Amino acid sequence: MKYDSKRTGNSALQRHVDKGCKTTEDAGGLVQTSIAAFATRRIPLQETKKITEKCVAFCCKDLRPFRCIEGEGFRELAQQLINVGAVYGPVAAQDVLPDPTTVSKRCHEMAKEERKRLVAQLNEINEEVKTIGMTTDIWTEDFHKLSYMAITCHFVTRTFKLVSKVLTTAVFPQEEAKTGDNIRREILRLLTEYGLDMSLLNKVVWVTDQGSNIISALRPYHRLDCQDHLYNTVMRYALDLKELAEEAPTVSETIEATKALVKYVKKTGIAALLSKTVNQMGDTRFSTVYLTLNSVRSVYQELRQKLEDRAESWWIDAVCPDVLHFLVEFLQPFYEAQCELEGDQYSTINLVLLWFERLKRHCGKKTSDTPYQVIIRGRHLHWILRKVEIKDLHRIATFLWPKYSQLRMLSASGRDDLHLEVRRQLSDHHTEEASTDPGSRRILHS
Repeated sequence: MKYDSKRTGNSALQRHVDKGCKTTEDAGGLVQTSIAAFATRRIPLQETKKITEKCVAFCCKDLRPFRCIEGEGFRELAQQLINVGAVYGPVAAQDVLPDPTTVSKRCHEMAKEERKRLVAQLNEINEEVKTIGMTTDIWTEDFHKLSYMAITCHFVTRTFKLVSKVLTTAVFPQEEAKTGDNIRREILRLLTEYGLDMSLLNKVVWVTDQGSNIISALRPYHRLDCQDHLYNTVMRYALDLKELAEEAPTVSETIEATKALVKYVKKTGIAALLSKTVNQMGDTRFSTVYLTLNSVRSVYQELRQKLEDRAESWWIDAVCPDVLHFLVEFLQPFYEAQCELEGDQYSTINLVLLWFERLKRHCGKKTSDTPYQVIIRGRHLHWILRKVEIKDLHRIATFLWPKYSQLRMLSASGRDDLHLEVRRQLSDHHTEEASTDPGSRRILHS
């Protein structure tokens, strides 16, 4: 066999170089990515151990919680530092990390840039769609006693992605009382200052708590009650300990005894010896009533044993086990409803009617109920019917959800009424479209 270098040699590669392929030196230092760069490299165990130790040192020296290591922001920072090292090689951290003042200044700049993009996006959406959701709330921080107002926007993009973005968190004027007029004036001032098209307010649906000043401030606009706050209010009234002391004393005694028990075991250090954490009961978030009762039930026998070993069993004797079990089972659906209805990464308006009907059925009298159980169910049902108002918007949202479009949770007359309302709104929409678009008018009348 005769060897022919023109056919089997490297002449083809040489011609490629001759026609313009540049070497690393000729390309100004730019390096072509090698095949090895695309392969996943396995980090040696010794190196991962060093990284773990550095994470421990970071948390201990800077007094940071261990969970901050899994934070999205921390991981993005770590990845950027790794990328810089991969390109420029080993560098000193102090040469890469900025000064805190620089970070603070850049934070304000980025906030303005992001807010400007958000306002432009909202103004664009204002021209294309009918409604945008907004939420607002006012709270006071304990240290300086300053009041803050936050406004968050909720909208659906062209790709049908639900987006929630904070437009602003601003200090509420200290010299002004938090009346409805003052709150409305501050909302309008902030929205105008940021360049929002004020015609947008006619299309905004606000979702807030039931504070009388917030309701008064937004009276000229569309507003819905926050369902999470509503069910918190339902439980606040239904579990009023003073009233329960007269109507169902065993329930009030169990709740108060459980609250005192958790406070005691945390104070004495017994809580640290338990296999599971016990949660303290809050004064404003009534979902913590369920969390506290459930946490005690999960370690009831273990906790009783430890208290008996200390000759302090009277702390748990006042907690009636059967009442504790009933309350946990009864309050669990309320807790689940609050968790699901407070979500901001998915639509919740279509869930309002479903949870309303489910909780009504849950509070219905059962043939096996004891007297105190009948009272607890009845009190919750009473406050649900009194505080929670289901509007056409909630029903229509459920109707538009294919899974529940048959509306079996409604009566036949309720379904007929809703169908008429949907047809009416569609007719109004077509009429409005026809009045603004001559082409649509011709199609509508053809």
